[in-house]
Amino acid sequence: MDYTYIIIPIIIAIVSQAIKLATDGIKGNFDLKNFWITYGGMPSTHSALTVSMTTLVGLRIGFDSAIFAVALVFSLIIMRDAVTFRNLLGKQAELLNQIAGKLTNKEINCPIHWRERMGHSLPEVLVGAGLGAVLTMILSLLLVGLY
Repeated sequence: MDYTYIIIPIIIAIVSQAIKLATDGIKGNFDLKNFWITYGGMPSTHSALTVSMTTLVGLRIGFDSAIFAVALVFSLIIMRDAVTFRNLLGKQAELLNQIAGKLTNKEINCPIHWRERMGHSLPEVLVGAGLGAVLTMILSLLLVGLY
């Protein structure tokens, strides 16, 4: 089995998360726990991961193959959801946090705080996609003789 279909996208995801931590640090929001549990931010790791897999399929099996088309469609769905659906969830969480902040402790049993940072901007998704494609091509070239 060619394990590069698993290894390269995982490497891309780790690199993307590390870059996201660095950009958070530049903004003054560095928190190591965000390496595993963060949503949103620059670049989009979901986009980098899915585009990495799609690029790898295209390079290895062919850009005219049916499996490449399937991978591309799934990548586009994930990137679209990151920009639209998850942004809507973040806005809802922000509103819920405002409402919960106005309630007294008698009206609510425990302090609830919903995560507001969930979605991505279009540039974050595009940078993640570009990062996934470029790094996958580089790693694929470097690992071509191993498998």
